Amino acid sequence: MKDGARGAQSRQVAASLTALVTDKQASLDDLTDAERGYRPYLALSIADQGLARAIALATLRHRCRLQAMLAKCWDRPPPKRAAHLHAVLETALAQIAFMKVPDQAAVNIAVSLVGQNPATARFRGFANAVLRNAAGRLEALKQETQDVSPFPNWLSRQLQRDHGKEKTRAMGRQFAFEPTLDINARPGPGRTLPEAIRLPGESHRLAGSLPVRDQPGYAEGDWWVQDVAAAQPVRLLDHCMEGGIAGRTVADLCAAPGGKTMQLASLGADVTAVDISARRLLRLEENLKRTGLPAQVVCADLLEWEPDTLFDGIILDAPCSATGTIRRHPDILWNFTQENIEVLAALQMAMISRAATLLQPGGVLVYANCSLLKAEGENLVTTADFPGISPIRLSADALPGLEFCINGQGNFRSLLHYLDLGDTARSGMDGFFCACFRKDSAA
Repeated sequence: MKDGARGAQSRQVAASLTALVTDKQASLDDLTDAERGYRPYLALSIADQGLARAIALATLRHRCRLQAMLAKCWDRPPPKRAAHLHAVLETALAQIAFMKVPDQAAVNIAVSLVGQNPATARFRGFANAVLRNAAGRLEALKQETQDVSPFPNWLSRQLQRDHGKEKTRAMGRQFAFEPTLDINARPGPGRTLPEAIRLPGESHRLAGSLPVRDQPGYAEGDWWVQDVAAAQPVRLLDHCMEGGIAGRTVADLCAAPGGKTMQLASLGADVTAVDISARRLLRLEENLKRTGLPAQVVCADLLEWEPDTLFDGIILDAPCSATGTIRRHPDILWNFTQENIEVLAALQMAMISRAATLLQPGGVLVYANCSLLKAEGENLVTTADFPGISPIRLSADALPGLEFCINGQGNFRSLLHYLDLGDTARSGMDGFFCACFRKDSAA
């Protein structure tokens, strides 16, 4: 197959992936799953799969800005229902503006893709004119759109209500950069990671470009991938339990893919990892095998699960909007809607109430999620009444190195632009919320 044809195929797939996410609310992870993914994507070579996914990710990350740039390059927009046409234009401009692809190659392939599709063939000339216009005045367009919010209107409004305009703008600036890769290491001396940046706790930020599996210590099980924000629920549980978690029984609820389970086990806890998804638990078990860390693994629905004994501690990382992970999963911006939040909040409250019944008197529950939205965090824990448990108000010394994440409520809150390391491209962390509770002695 000629290189040009291969390049066109990967770009066609990138446009299709983008359209499926934005028009059909599909998940990019599902579309690119190695076994059950989008068939045209799976038909590509591994290298072309990587290119198609990279283009789709860049497009979804910068989509609001790309749309603003394109709007300055046409007199009349194409029909909104022409999802394929919009996706081809957006993915082509993403390559030119944010992936350093030569504009002639990106434009020629995009125009060809538009012309080959019967539904969009009549827009071939339009696509050619718009993209060449954009390529010719690229720097001016980037300057004119630098203040465009990367978030859809509903999310931008909600973030401003929750965190204020300045923090929302700061999150938008951080979101423009691809995320760094954080790992969590076993406590104590371990293999040195070249140029890794030490973060609070046992977290490190990798600086090299080696693939994860080729990094020193991966095969030996010295560490696992885990954003620094996601590592804090275990640190909080260890802080809130008198004497720490070593030797105590702890349930990790909604545990897959297992970062917190491995953290708990590495600190000496007797861990039971529970998740409703058998498929996701397979990955957790693979991680446990690689690291050699012990845990009992249970596939069950928390709301129906009946363990034999009560636990000293529980971490509940509840299902949520996952808006705190949009640096890694920008498709969430386009496949999640505001209407989902109320349903998720009701589920989260039910899960907290259920988890509380599984605690020993005096035991500690850490409720956590990776949402940026207060409806799933600050507002939820202050407006709901959870029988049998009382909130623990955290002080700044609960998390050395991340004191700034303890909010006025005494809960943990991180945002995308937190953790400034002096270089914006290397800074930031996932958005996360944690609240801690203690089981009443009389409950």
